[in-house]
Amino acid sequence: MVRRCERSTERRSIEQNCKRTVGHPSIPRTRLAGVLLTLVGVIVVSPDSVLIRLINADMWTILMCRSLLGAVGLLVISVVMEKPIGLKGFRRIGIPGLALSVSYVGCTMCFVYAVTHTTVANALVIMSISPVLGALMSRVVLGEPVGVRTWLGATVILLGLIIIFRNSLNRDSINGDMAALGAAFLLATKFVIVRGSKEISMVPAVVIGCLLTGLIAAPMALPLSLTPQGFLFALLLGLVLVPLGTTMTTLGPATCLCLSRG
Repeated sequence: MVRRCERSTERRSIEQNCKRTVGHPSIPRTRLAGVLLTLVGVIVVSPDSVLIRLINADMWTILMCRSLLGAVGLLVISVVMEKPIGLKGFRRIGIPGLALSVSYVGCTMCFVYAVTHTTVANALVIMSISPVLGALMSRVVLGEPVGVRTWLGATVILLGLIIIFRNSLNRDSINGDMAALGAAFLLATKFVIVRGSKEISMVPAVVIGCLLTGLIAAPMALPLSLTPQGFLFALLLGLVLVPLGTTMTTLGPATCLCLSRG
């Protein structure tokens, strides 16, 4: 009888917490809002790989332009979103935020290397496993349940990866394919960190990640080698697509678990 009362009390407490968090202006708290926000973010950033090719520069120059310009755009978005807090939001990210920044640095480097060393199709298909990897990692790290559809999706994607890597074994694109796989794993790590710290906006952590990536790439970059057309593509990529898409895919996974717990 006592256990039933405790379970009932715990259930009511979870429902009350979910109701209090739904509708918070800074981070969407419903599962549908999170899915839609993430989906729109993926659509916005989807031309990323094509623009990287169109910039037609070396990897380090692309990394520097993409990251430093992206840091500027993300900083503006972060300050606007956190008006009452402003730059103080950078202090709130803590150790998880720093871990996210590091994972973002690795993910960006792997992604740009992949796009410049394998086909765009291969890179995007391999990167598409990141949500499934994120779900599986969330099961291990956060104890979140994994649905049957996720397991089915993971099986189908695994078969696709086997086909891709089987065709790449004797080609120069194998390094790019492996880099895309690394980027997918690091992106999934970012999703898990965001899910584990959903009460805090992690956009400032992405700003730090962008800045670090740009500073690492700067000594090897050759920005003067950019053509006028390449410079315009870099501006579009760094100031528009990366800030908007990254913000949405960072806030999207930070949804409350009311539906799964209720």
